[in-house]
Amino acid sequence: MKKLLVLFSLCAVILSCEFVTSDNGDLDGFWQLRSLDSLSNGHSADMRRNGVYWGIQVDLLEARTEGTDVFFRFSHDGDSLLLSTPFLNDRDSGDIAVTDANILRPLGINRLDERFHVLELDGSTMILQSAELRLYFRKY
Repeated sequence: MKKLLVLFSLCAVILSCEFVTSDNGDLDGFWQLRSLDSLSNGHSADMRRNGVYWGIQVDLLEARTEGTDVFFRFSHDGDSLLLSTPFLNDRDSGDIAVTDANILRPLGINRLDERFHVLELDGSTMILQSAELRLYFRKY
């Protein structure tokens, strides 16, 4: 009887919790920006030592490098990835809305609302292309 009561209580707790799940598929995870190409002049830059990482889960994308940590809302639909509503992560003062796109440039993002075309996305590689850049990521 006691085991049945414990099992019943456990089921009630589980059913009362709200689980947030993600249907982002291969997009979810932790990505390192390895390189980027400028579409205007064809130059490439090795970004491995710059420490640019994107973390993606549910509907939140965190893009960070040393000194810059920005959260975005995003939507992913087929071969389109739209980043919007950037906020600087400042745990001491509260998050601060980004109003200057220049803050985002070290992260491979040139606009406050940036649209990427998803050229490749699988369990280990992501290639995104904006109007100005092509970004190459590897998954951690």
